[in-house]
Amino acid sequence: MKYLILSFLLCASGIIQAQVRFEAKVSREKLGINERLRVDFEMNEDGDNFNPPSFDGFTVVGGPNQKISTSILNGRMEYSKTYSFYLQPKKIGKLTIGQAEIIIDDKTYKTSPLKVEITSAVDKPTDGDNTEMIAEDNLHLVAEISKANPYLNEAITVVYKLYVSPRVSVSNWRELDSPKYNDFWSQSIDIQQLRVENGEYDGEPYRYVVLRKTILYPQKTGELNIEPLTLSIAVDVPSERRDIF
Repeated sequence: MKYLILSFLLCASGIIQAQVRFEAKVSREKLGINERLRVDFEMNEDGDNFNPPSFDGFTVVGGPNQKISTSILNGRMEYSKTYSFYLQPKKIGKLTIGQAEIIIDDKTYKTSPLKVEITSAVDKPTDGDNTEMIAEDNLHLVAEISKANPYLNEAITVVYKLYVSPRVSVSNWRELDSPKYNDFWSQSIDIQQLRVENGEYDGEPYRYVVLRKTILYPQKTGELNIEPLTLSIAVDVPSERRDIF
C-alpha cells in the first residue's frame, strides 16, 4: 500500500521563505541499462514555467508527476513542490542529466547537472520505488473549470475529479486542504454520494469520481488565485511485475 499526497493547483500564491531552494535528486547514481531511474526536481516556493532538461540518453517512461505539500513546523509554514520523472537509459556509459529551470518571483533558478553511470544489463533489474511510480502514473486529481476568463460576477463551475486506472485501487482517502476562493463569492453543490463512473484520461480508460462541485462568482477583475485541493490517498498496487505488464 502506498500513500500519495495529490494536489491540483490552478494558480496559487507563493509562500515567502528565507531562501529559495530548487534542486534535483536521483534515486540512484549507478544502474543497469535494463533498470529505471527516478529524478525529482524540488522547490520550496511555488514557481512558474517549469522547464525540465531534455534527458539526452534516456527515454521518459513516466511523468512529469507533481506533488505539493504544506506543513506548519514550530509556527512556520513549510512548502514543497516536486516534479518527478522516471527514465529508462538508452545506452551504457556516464550520462548527464541537464539543468531544469523555474521562475520564482520573476527570477530564474536552475538545478545543478547530475551524473549517473549506466552499466550493462543486470540479472535481476529493480525499478527502485516502482510502487510509487505505478501509483503516480495511474492516479490523477483534476480540476475542470467551465470558463477560464469569465466576466466580473459571471458564474463559473469548478469540478474536482479523481481518476483511477484499472491497474490500481483506492482503499481510503481523506482531504488535507480545502480550496479557498478568495476574490470569489462561492456556493458549494452538495454531493450526496460518490458515484464511480467510467471515462478516459489521456486517451486511456479510467474510472473516476466527482469529489466536489463549486459555483464561483469573481468579485474583481484581473488574475485571480484558487488554492489547491489536497488529498491523502491510500493506493493498493500489485506487488508483482506480471500483474501490471
